[in-house]
Amino acid sequence: MSAIENDRFIGQQIKVYRRIRNLTQQRLADHLGISRSAIALYETGRRPIDSRELLYGLAEALQVSIGDLTGHREDKTNPSVAAFHTQVPRIEAAMMSAGHADDTAEPTPLEQLAADTQRALKFRMKNDYARLGGLLPNLLHDLYRHTVGGHEDQQTRAWEVLTRATFVTALATKGFGYTSLAWNAARASFEAARIVGDPSGLAAAEFARSQVLLSTPGTLGAALAYSADGADRLQGELRTPSQLELYGMLHLQAALTSAAVGKDPAPHLAEAVDTARRSGDGSAFELAFGPENVAVWQMSVANERRRAGDALTAARTVHPESIGIEDRKSRYFIELGRAHVMLKDYGAAMSALLRAEHVAPQQVRSRTIVRELVGHMMRTARRDLASGPLGQLAQRVGALPA
Repeated sequence: MSAIENDRFIGQQIKVYRRIRNLTQQRLADHLGISRSAIALYETGRRPIDSRELLYGLAEALQVSIGDLTGHREDKTNPSVAAFHTQVPRIEAAMMSAGHADDTAEPTPLEQLAADTQRALKFRMKNDYARLGGLLPNLLHDLYRHTVGGHEDQQTRAWEVLTRATFVTALATKGFGYTSLAWNAARASFEAARIVGDPSGLAAAEFARSQVLLSTPGTLGAALAYSADGADRLQGELRTPSQLELYGMLHLQAALTSAAVGKDPAPHLAEAVDTARRSGDGSAFELAFGPENVAVWQMSVANERRRAGDALTAARTVHPESIGIEDRKSRYFIELGRAHVMLKDYGAAMSALLRAEHVAPQQVRSRTIVRELVGHMMRTARRDLASGPLGQLAQRVGALPA
């Protein structure tokens, strides 16, 4: 069997679960409102699964999770992210015990925990999941312990810091498919912010809740409600430059979610563009909100709507070398590659994805969309391209077995 015949792509899983559910290609196509030939192209890998709307529709029709379609057993043993996965049971235990633990040792001092929380936020944006995973269990455990013991002012401070610690927990675990854990962490972040009356924390928690829901089939309407309604509800309370960053992030999230459900994202994008002119330096919850990040999100929204030309137009407004955050820079190049694949410009797509990998190898090698795009190019590009750098990239991102 050749390497191309033994590659990894979502269509393989679609075929497996379609047969388990005793569905013909035609019945699956009818459920989704597309042609039978389109299902055949997806199952053979001749067409990539490159939009949330399609992926979630397939998951619902086949009655499986997103992870069932995108995941592979080898992913959790990938050295770049394995250290994070091994810490998930301890993270879950810290969240469930909520400070009521058996150990009697003094918790880490609160201000050290605050500094560690800031480090955790930065680790996520740097895609340093090994250090993030090692930090989170004790961080959450000791912060919860401070909320149930000590003086009232210390408890208040602990809740403030916990808002951020559970926020980063939600986004990190969501990214690895631990949806229930991510949802519980996002809800805990909202509750902590509510206890102390922190509008920034409430906005960040609404962003996290919408992010988790956006990754879950059947909840896109709720994802839009949390982001769009959250922005409307909190608008009057988000006044400082730092708070406006979170208001802008809610509108970016609402724009992407609108695109995923087939609604017009333009009003939300316009509000984000305007907010970026008067917000802070991008440090709020380490989300890097600002004009360049807005442009990267515009690329994501355009690609979600399958408007590759619009994505490339947005890309031309960004100088990628000036993007200081690895996560944002790699996402810029991933979205650029995604647009070029839609236009069948595989040389430009490969160049963009290689640059993304150079910036943030861990993120790129663990992203399902990258694996899907690279695998698709391997099946459709020129033989000389597939056997050279593209084939090597396919090995690294897991589109081909090692």
